[in-house]
Amino acid sequence: MKPIIGFYGFWVYLTYLSLISAVVGIYFAVQGQIKYALICLLVSGLCDTFDGKIASLKERTEREEGYGIQLDALADVVAFGVLPAVIGFVIGQKTGEVGVISIIIFSLYVLAALIRLAYFTVLEVETQGKEEKRTYYEGLPVTIVALIIPVVYAVCTIFDLPLFLIYNVLLAIIALAFVLRIKIYKPNTLMKVVLCLIGVPILILIIVNGVI
Repeated sequence: MKPIIGFYGFWVYLTYLSLISAVVGIYFAVQGQIKYALICLLVSGLCDTFDGKIASLKERTEREEGYGIQLDALADVVAFGVLPAVIGFVIGQKTGEVGVISIIIFSLYVLAALIRLAYFTVLEVETQGKEEKRTYYEGLPVTIVALIIPVVYAVCTIFDLPLFLIYNVLLAIIALAFVLRIKIYKPNTLMKVVLCLIGVPILILIIVNGVI
C-alpha cells in the first residue's frame, strides 16, 4: 500500500540515499570507524551533487518541487552538519582532547549549517517557478565539506599532523564561511563531475591503503 505522507519518485531517491548514507556514517563514527564514516560522507556528497539534476528530469507539481526543496535541506543538515560534528567528537574522544572549546566549535558548526540551509530554503521557495537562475552561491555551500573534510583528514594522517587541532580550526572556518556573504561561483555539471573525480583518489586511499 502506498504511503500517505510524502511524494515518491525517482527524483527524490538520491536525496533519500544521501540521508541514509549520513545516518550509517554516524553509526560508523560512534563505533570509532572513522574511515567508513568518511566514505559515507563522500557518498552523501555525491548524491547531493546530482540530486537536483535528476529532479529536473521530471516535470513536477508545485507541491512536489516544494517537497524536494525541504527534503534536500533537511537531509543536508544531517549529512553535512551533524555527521562532520560527530566525526569531530569521536576523533577527540579517541585522542582524549575533547573540551569545552571543541564542543562550542562543533555546536556552532551545526548551527551555521542549519542557519544557511534554512535561509536558502526560504529563498528557493520564493523563487520557485521563476526562470532566473543563480550563477553563484552566497557563502560556502554545505555539500563541499564532503570533499574538504576527507582530504584534510587524509593529509593529516599521512603527514602525522595534529588532526584534532586542525579539525577544530577547519570546522570553525567552514562554519564562518557558511554564513558570510561572499560570492562563490556556482559550478556547472562538468565542474561537478571534476569535483567528484577529485574525491576518487581520496576514496581509494581510504579503502585500499587504510590510512584513515
